[in-house]
Amino acid sequence: MNDIQFKITHFLFGDFTQFILEYFLKKKSIRIDYSSDSNSMLILMIILLFTSVIFSFLIKRKWTKHFLMITEYICVFYISIILIKYGFDKIFKAQFPEPEPNILFTRFGNLDKDILFWSVIGTSKLYNIISGSIELFSGILLLFKRFRFLGLLLAFFCFTKILIINISFDISVKFFSLILLLISLFLVRKNGWELILKIINLHKKTFLDQTSFLPYKTFLKVLIVGIIFIKIGMPYFNSEEKNDSMKLTGVYEITSSESPYKYLFFHKDQYLIFMEKSSEKMIAFHYEMSFNNQIILKDYENRVSKHLLVKNKDTSITFSFNDKKINAKPIQYKKMNALQDKFHVLVD
Repeated sequence: MNDIQFKITHFLFGDFTQFILEYFLKKKSIRIDYSSDSNSMLILMIILLFTSVIFSFLIKRKWTKHFLMITEYICVFYISIILIKYGFDKIFKAQFPEPEPNILFTRFGNLDKDILFWSVIGTSKLYNIISGSIELFSGILLLFKRFRFLGLLLAFFCFTKILIINISFDISVKFFSLILLLISLFLVRKNGWELILKIINLHKKTFLDQTSFLPYKTFLKVLIVGIIFIKIGMPYFNSEEKNDSMKLTGVYEITSSESPYKYLFFHKDQYLIFMEKSSEKMIAFHYEMSFNNQIILKDYENRVSKHLLVKNKDTSITFSFNDKKINAKPIQYKKMNALQDKFHVLVD
């Protein structure tokens, strides 16, 4: 739900979360965005755990079954949305994109494990298409009552694999993937395991299946699914327009001998990155192209500076940085081995 979900969560729990972080954990300058594996998300999970325990004692026994059925209904739609969204993201290379030039030109040993994993997975279109299709297929199955259990089994195995990867490669969505795994386990639980043992589909009628409870159930399902697909598909319709706005992409080798830098990288998300010759250290700036051959750079301390950038007829560029003129020529990084789709059946 993007920004809407954050605003609601921040309105309900923001002050209390800030209070606990500052007075109990002594973390005054820490961010509160509830992203996975952050202190704010850990505190939020603890708050929700205690809230749910109190609520479970207050709810009347006769409403317990109804409440669980509604929870199941919401959870099914939620993990279906997650699986469909990430399935599309893998198929269209949005989650694991092709590695940027600055990653390709970084030494293997200098990369953190999470970036290394992300980059390697991004080099394989086939892996992304297959894994994305499985997640997409699982999410679609969850929308149909007849095939829901099969979808839940696939979702359980998908989330188990993802959690193992996140823990093994120290990827910072461990809490989030754990929650998704626990939700799928909650949905499979008793009826699911009985179904495995009997090897037959004995679907019991639930509270939500009653016509009197939800007379417009089909209409609401179609409406929810339609909104989901529109929400997921919107970034892909806007992707071409976004790409057209990029003025420069790729990697440029600096030919000026007096320059302390070896390469210039233009990241697709409009970051300009310098690589030093001696240490191979990288310095990054967010950039915007201006008129009159001007490029506007902003560093991580929000300091803004303007520089001359001229595109020459031979595709090289002339760049003015730190009162020095830098000449650079483009490199055909797309021909690097890591970006080639190769497949060998036989080793010889």
